[in-house]
Amino acid sequence: MPLGHVSLPMTPSTYKPMRDFYLSTLAPLGYTLFEEKEGCYLGLQTHHNPDFWLHCGGDDDSNMPLVDPSLTADENRKKLGTGRTHVAFNVASRKMVDAWYHNAIKAGGIPNGEPGERPEYVKGYYAAFVLDPLGNNVEAVYFCPWWMQAMNAVPSVLTVLFGAVAGHFAIGYAKSAGWM
Repeated sequence: MPLGHVSLPMTPSTYKPMRDFYLSTLAPLGYTLFEEKEGCYLGLQTHHNPDFWLHCGGDDDSNMPLVDPSLTADENRKKLGTGRTHVAFNVASRKMVDAWYHNAIKAGGIPNGEPGERPEYVKGYYAAFVLDPLGNNVEAVYFCPWWMQAMNAVPSVLTVLFGAVAGHFAIGYAKSAGWM
């Protein structure tokens, strides 16, 4: 069974920066607002499937400080501590990964891995990473393994082959019919 939804915690004072970041960052991926209770929770959806949520996990801001935009991702991780959440969004192409990354940076994300192949994971894994305002590691990924790349190429080869064979028979028929 696929995952139903994910919800990231925040506090009332971090609600607005998180809300603004995710509304801006996920819009190019087709996400729209599903439901919101200002300062409490926010649900985002694609195709009427609200699968991404933000929720207030308490009033204590001391355990949820915002990232510092003047610091690198590594420096922010040291400041915030490790163990923050990692969320990955599947996208339809490498171009979408690239566009998502640049949009996420404009929305205030901290670069945490430029778009590119990740052969250390598996061949065909193309991804980019940013830290959100609370330091969660957010990823856009296009995964097309080598065998899928080969299968995607097969229809093109078959189309060319079929076109050549069909063209050969069409010319033969046209000659026999006296059209050529």
